[in-house]
Amino acid sequence: MKDYFHQFKFLQDVVLAEVFAEELVKAVRKTKAAAVPIPMNPVKLRERTFAQVDSILEAGGADYVHLLQKNEEVQGEKNKGERISTRGLFTLNGNSVPKNIVLVDDMYTTGTTLRLAAKILKEAGAETVAFVALIRA
Repeated sequence: MKDYFHQFKFLQDVVLAEVFAEELVKAVRKTKAAAVPIPMNPVKLRERTFAQVDSILEAGGADYVHLLQKNEEVQGEKNKGERISTRGLFTLNGNSVPKNIVLVDDMYTTGTTLRLAAKILKEAGAETVAFVALIRA
């Protein structure tokens, strides 16, 4: 799995989105909540040329809505302590926030990204925020 994930994420092998889609989308649909992908850092998106989570959701035919924008900080370049102490990673993009949300990310490391996203969405009116991730690092 680790090799396939690396090939997908860093070598832009977007065909692998179809391989990952079945289980991830099944887990998302099971929640019966609005799927909200964790947005990529704008710099990383330009480098990689595609948004991994969006690609997986699209390959699985899942509906999703973007509610968040990510600032310029790159979490992957921080150590565990720096990640945990991160603040202000996201801003809302102006779309209306559903009551029930499932955040979708490609990788769960410390949980900081998901925690910060959930916090801002709850402050904006979401009642429940669950999460689904493709892999645990």
